[in-house]
Parts: sequence; structure tokens; C-alpha cells
Amino acid sequence: MNRDEQIVFSNGALSSDARRDLIIDELRRQDEVTVSRLSELLGVSDVTIRKDLQQLEDQGYLTRVRGGAVFSGRGQLELRFAARQQLALEEKRRLAARAAQYVRPGATVFLDGSTTVFQMTRLLRHIQGLTVITNGLYAALELSFAPEITTIVVGGILRKQSSSLVDLLTPELLRRLHVDVAFVSCRGFTVEHGLMESDLREAQLKRAMSQAAQQVVALVDNSKLGHVYIASSLLPEEIDTILVDHGMDEAARTALAATGVGVEVV
Repeated sequence: MNRDEQIVFSNGALSSDARRDLIIDELRRQDEVTVSRLSELLGVSDVTIRKDLQQLEDQGYLTRVRGGAVFSGRGQLELRFAARQQLALEEKRRLAARAAQYVRPGATVFLDGSTTVFQMTRLLRHIQGLTVITNGLYAALELSFAPEITTIVVGGILRKQSSSLVDLLTPELLRRLHVDVAFVSCRGFTVEHGLMESDLREAQLKRAMSQAAQQVVALVDNSKLGHVYIASSLLPEEIDTILVDHGMDEAARTALAATGVGVEVV
């Protein structure tokens, strides 16, 4: 039985949410869908499909066109972020929980736009008098629902790959900010090169914000280990504490500790 037959066979048990998830999955595979194709695939009427498409358009996932729908820019952005977020998700959550313990009421902190540091946002919403500076779009949106937190978004050019903003504030201006703790992650990490990014501007921004901070805490889950990218944002000796999970082997942890950085295995 192929995938299409499985969906049609089970359609009687599908909720509207499950049906819309399948529509998004179909869009993910081919960027455009038709009402007639979805009706056949899911075993429901054209009217039902049109209602589903309207709901998904209202939520920003797609744009309706004659006879069907295409992905909206927001839909593509959210799915890209969601896909990255699922990598080593449990490890990211553990690292974020430990990192959140470094935050005190009334502090000013920097959160980068990584999916690892994003996991901290839900843990910070109750902290009184907190000021958060971030270049992460999703971090800013998550914290917008926290009335006790002042959120400052570092504006700039949108990097669609990482859902972050870069390039507007100069390093000189960033150095004049006063940050208690900077929380940063990376695309790749090695003991030799430290935290690395695939985009030079992203690396520069993280470096500038870290230089403005009294303390730098890096969150490195095992999916980042051993991957080398074009630009290092921070070398190991420029970091105060690196939080790693058990995916980092003992030899790498020993080599890292030899650089003088504090290493915590979470």
C-alpha cells in the first residue's frame, strides 16, 4: 500500500487539525497543491478542503490561488525553523534548562537566534524585571507574551535560513550595550575553531554581543559537534562556560577544558 492509499484508508479518523497537517506536509513536498488533488488524497469534499485552505491561509502558512494553494513566505520560514528545532530536541531542552539557571531577576541578557537558545524563552517568561536583547525573530515573538520582560530586537537584514536579523547595528554601538550574560549557540563546533556559523554576519553579530557581556554561556548540543563552517563567532577561550550534552566524548571534553573554558555536561 502506498502513502496515498494509506491516507485515504484512514481518513475517517482524521481530525481537522490532522488533515491540515497533511496538507502542510504535501505543500512541503511540492510547494503547490490543488483542491481536487487534496480532496482525492484525503477523501473529503472540495468544500472541506477549501475551508482547510482558508484556515491555513488565515494562519499565514499558505496563499490561496485559483484551484489550490502555494506556500507563503512565512509558512516556509516557520517550517524551516521547526525542522531545525527537532534536531537533538531533548538535548537542547536540557541545555536550555541549565542555561536558564544563570539568569537572575533584573538582569539584561542576550539570546541569539538559534533553535537551541530558543528553548530558553519559555523558561524565562516568569523572571521579574528581565531585559532580553535578541536577534531571533521567534525568541522575540515568544517573549512578547511575557508582561514582565522587556524585549529589545536587534534589527537588521533578515536571514531566512536562521530566522534572525543581522547587519544593522555597528559593532561599536553594540559594544556600548551593557549585558550581564550572553547565551549563544552555533551551526558547528570544534575544540580548535570554537563556535562557527555559515554566515559571516551572523558570526560577527554574536561576537559583538558577546563582547558586550560580562559572562558568555554557550549551548552546544551533539548535532553541532565536528561540523566546520566558514566563520568562527567565538573561540573556546573567549567563552566562560560551555554547556554540552553527553554526545561529546571524553577526549573532546578534556581538550576543551585545557583551553581554560568551564565545561558542564548536562
